[in-house]
Amino acid sequence: MSFLACWLSFNVKADERKFTDGKNNRFSWNEHRTLSWGDFKGPAETASGESAAATCCSIGFKVNNSAAGTPELSVYNTFYMDRSWVKEDAHMESILAHEQGHFDLCELYTRKLRLRFGSVDLTAQNAKEQLLNIYSELSNEYESCQQAYERETAHGTRAADQQRWQQIIARGLGEFEANA
Repeated sequence: MSFLACWLSFNVKADERKFTDGKNNRFSWNEHRTLSWGDFKGPAETASGESAAATCCSIGFKVNNSAAGTPELSVYNTFYMDRSWVKEDAHMESILAHEQGHFDLCELYTRKLRLRFGSVDLTAQNAKEQLLNIYSELSNEYESCQQAYERETAHGTRAADQQRWQQIIARGLGEFEANA
Protein backbone atom coordinates (compact mmCIF):
# COMPACT_ATOMS: atom_id res chain seq x y z
CA MET A 1 0.00 0.00 0.00
CA SER A 2 1.38 3.40 -0.87
CA PHE A 3 0.13 6.83 -1.67
CA LEU A 4 1.38 10.25 -2.59
CA ALA A 5 0.87 13.31 -0.48
CA CYS A 6 1.26 16.88 -1.56
CA TRP A 7 1.65 19.68 0.93
CA LEU A 8 1.72 23.17 -0.51
CA SER A 9 2.80 25.85 1.88
CA PHE A 10 3.91 29.16 0.50
CA ASN A 11 4.90 30.58 3.88
CA VAL A 12 6.82 27.82 5.65
CA LYS A 13 10.32 26.65 4.85
CA ALA A 14 11.26 23.24 6.16
CA ASP A 15 13.57 20.43 5.16
CA GLU A 16 11.12 17.53 5.40
CA ARG A 17 13.78 14.98 4.47
CA LYS A 18 14.95 15.16 8.08
CA PHE A 19 11.44 15.14 9.53
CA THR A 20 10.29 12.85 12.31
CA ASP A 21 7.36 13.66 14.54
CA GLY A 22 7.60 13.82 18.31
CA LYS A 23 6.04 10.37 18.66
CA ASN A 24 8.42 8.79 16.14
CA ASN A 25 5.51 7.61 14.03
CA ARG A 26 7.15 8.58 10.76
CA PHE A 27 10.58 8.98 9.29
CA SER A 28 12.26 9.82 6.02
CA TRP A 29 14.10 7.42 3.73
CA ASN A 30 17.79 7.07 4.51
CA GLU A 31 20.29 4.95 2.61
CA HIS A 32 21.83 3.80 5.91
CA ARG A 33 18.55 2.70 7.49
CA THR A 34 16.50 -0.26 6.35
CA LEU A 35 13.03 -1.13 7.56
CA SER A 36 12.53 -3.48 10.50
CA TRP A 37 9.36 -5.17 11.68
CA GLY A 38 9.34 -2.74 14.60
CA ASP A 39 8.53 0.02 12.08
CA PHE A 40 5.18 -1.62 11.26
CA LYS A 41 2.99 -0.44 14.13
CA GLY A 42 -0.42 -0.15 12.48
CA PRO A 43 -3.21 -2.66 13.03
CA ALA A 44 -3.08 -5.56 10.56
CA GLU A 45 -5.82 -5.42 7.97
CA THR A 46 -7.36 -8.87 7.98
CA ALA A 47 -9.51 -8.11 4.94
CA SER A 48 -6.48 -7.33 2.80
CA GLY A 49 -6.61 -10.67 1.00
CA GLU A 50 -3.21 -11.56 -0.43
CA SER A 51 -1.15 -9.05 1.54
CA ALA A 52 0.83 -10.15 4.57
CA ALA A 53 2.07 -6.61 5.23
CA ALA A 54 1.66 -3.09 3.93
CA THR A 55 4.05 -0.17 3.67
CA CYS A 56 2.49 3.25 3.91
CA CYS A 57 4.83 5.87 2.50
CA SER A 58 4.41 9.07 0.56
CA ILE A 59 6.16 11.58 -1.60
CA GLY A 60 5.49 15.14 -0.61
CA PHE A 61 6.79 18.60 -1.24
CA LYS A 62 6.74 22.02 0.26
CA VAL A 63 7.18 25.35 -1.47
CA ASN A 64 8.49 28.53 0.07
CA ASN A 65 8.43 31.79 -1.84
CA SER A 66 11.78 33.41 -1.28
CA ALA A 67 12.41 37.12 -1.12
CA ALA A 68 14.06 36.85 -4.55
CA GLY A 69 10.75 35.67 -6.02
CA THR A 70 12.01 32.22 -6.99
CA PRO A 71 10.20 29.50 -5.02
CA GLU A 72 12.34 27.16 -2.93
CA LEU A 73 11.32 23.51 -2.94
CA SER A 74 11.69 20.67 -0.47
CA VAL A 75 10.76 17.19 -1.73
CA TYR A 76 10.66 14.28 0.71
CA ASN A 77 9.74 10.61 1.16
CA THR A 78 8.02 9.67 4.42
CA PHE A 79 7.29 6.26 5.96
CA TYR A 80 4.26 6.17 8.29
CA MET A 81 4.74 3.61 11.05
CA ASP A 82 1.21 3.80 12.46
CA ARG A 83 -0.30 3.12 9.01
CA SER A 84 2.12 0.36 8.01
CA TRP A 85 1.27 -3.11 9.25
CA VAL A 86 2.22 -6.78 9.23
CA LYS A 87 0.13 -9.83 10.06
CA GLU A 88 1.18 -11.81 13.16
CA ASP A 89 2.36 -14.85 11.18
CA ALA A 90 4.20 -12.88 8.48
CA HIS A 91 7.40 -11.67 10.19
CA MET A 92 9.64 -13.17 7.52
CA GLU A 93 12.76 -11.60 6.05
CA SER A 94 11.52 -12.15 2.49
CA ILE A 95 8.34 -10.16 3.21
CA LEU A 96 10.34 -7.42 4.93
CA ALA A 97 12.62 -7.21 1.87
CA HIS A 98 9.54 -6.84 -0.32
CA GLU A 99 8.20 -4.02 1.88
CA GLN A 100 11.62 -2.33 1.76
CA GLY A 101 11.22 -2.43 -2.03
CA HIS A 102 8.03 -0.39 -1.75
CA PHE A 103 9.80 2.23 0.36
CA ASP A 104 12.79 2.24 -2.00
CA LEU A 105 10.49 2.73 -4.99
CA CYS A 106 9.00 5.69 -3.18
CA GLU A 107 12.51 7.12 -2.78
CA LEU A 108 13.25 6.53 -6.47
CA TYR A 109 10.18 8.53 -7.45
CA THR A 110 11.03 11.19 -4.86
CA ARG A 111 14.34 11.65 -6.68
CA LYS A 112 12.59 11.72 -10.05
CA LEU A 113 10.26 14.41 -8.74
CA ARG A 114 13.20 16.52 -7.57
CA LEU A 115 14.75 16.20 -11.03
CA ARG A 116 11.53 17.17 -12.81
CA PHE A 117 10.91 20.10 -10.48
CA GLY A 118 14.47 21.29 -11.10
CA SER A 119 13.93 21.31 -14.86
CA VAL A 120 11.15 23.94 -14.90
CA ASP A 121 11.44 27.69 -14.63
CA LEU A 122 9.30 28.60 -11.65
CA THR A 123 8.02 31.96 -10.57
CA ALA A 124 5.77 32.91 -7.68
CA GLN A 125 2.95 33.27 -10.20
CA ASN A 126 3.27 29.92 -12.01
CA ALA A 127 4.71 27.66 -9.29
CA LYS A 128 1.52 26.13 -7.95
CA GLU A 129 0.07 25.14 -11.34
CA GLN A 130 3.36 23.86 -12.76
CA LEU A 131 4.27 21.88 -9.66
CA LEU A 132 0.86 20.28 -9.33
CA ASN A 133 0.90 19.26 -13.01
CA ILE A 134 4.33 17.65 -12.69
CA TYR A 135 3.32 16.03 -9.40
CA SER A 136 0.17 14.59 -10.96
CA GLU A 137 2.10 13.11 -13.90
CA LEU A 138 4.69 11.56 -11.63
CA SER A 139 1.99 10.27 -9.28
CA ASN A 140 0.50 8.25 -12.12
CA GLU A 141 3.90 6.79 -13.04
CA TYR A 142 4.63 5.98 -9.42
CA GLU A 143 1.34 4.20 -8.80
CA SER A 144 1.74 2.18 -12.01
CA CYS A 145 5.24 1.15 -10.96
CA GLN A 146 4.11 0.12 -7.46
CA GLN A 147 1.28 -1.95 -8.99
CA ALA A 148 3.68 -3.63 -11.43
CA TYR A 149 6.01 -4.42 -8.52
CA GLU A 150 3.16 -6.09 -6.60
CA ARG A 151 1.84 -7.94 -9.64
CA GLU A 152 5.16 -9.17 -11.02
CA THR A 153 6.51 -10.32 -7.65
CA ALA A 154 3.13 -11.73 -6.55
CA HIS A 155 3.41 -9.64 -3.37
CA GLY A 156 7.01 -10.75 -2.93
CA THR A 157 6.31 -14.49 -3.14
CA ARG A 158 8.21 -15.08 -6.41
CA ALA A 159 11.85 -15.03 -5.28
CA ALA A 160 13.40 -14.66 -8.75
CA ASP A 161 11.07 -11.81 -9.69
CA GLN A 162 11.63 -10.15 -6.31
CA GLN A 163 15.39 -10.31 -6.87
CA ARG A 164 14.98 -8.85 -10.38
CA TRP A 165 12.93 -5.96 -8.99
CA GLN A 166 15.47 -5.32 -6.22
CA GLN A 167 18.12 -4.96 -8.94
CA ILE A 168 15.88 -2.62 -10.98
CA ILE A 169 15.21 -0.45 -7.93
CA ALA A 170 18.90 -0.36 -6.93
CA ARG A 171 19.91 0.67 -10.47
CA GLY A 172 17.24 3.38 -10.45
CA LEU A 173 18.38 4.74 -7.09
CA GLY A 174 21.95 4.81 -8.42
CA GLU A 175 20.91 6.52 -11.63
CA PHE A 176 19.14 9.28 -9.70
CA GLU A 177 21.67 9.48 -6.85
CA ALA A 178 22.45 13.11 -7.71
CA ASN A 179 18.82 13.91 -6.78
CA ALA A 180 19.02 12.30 -3.32
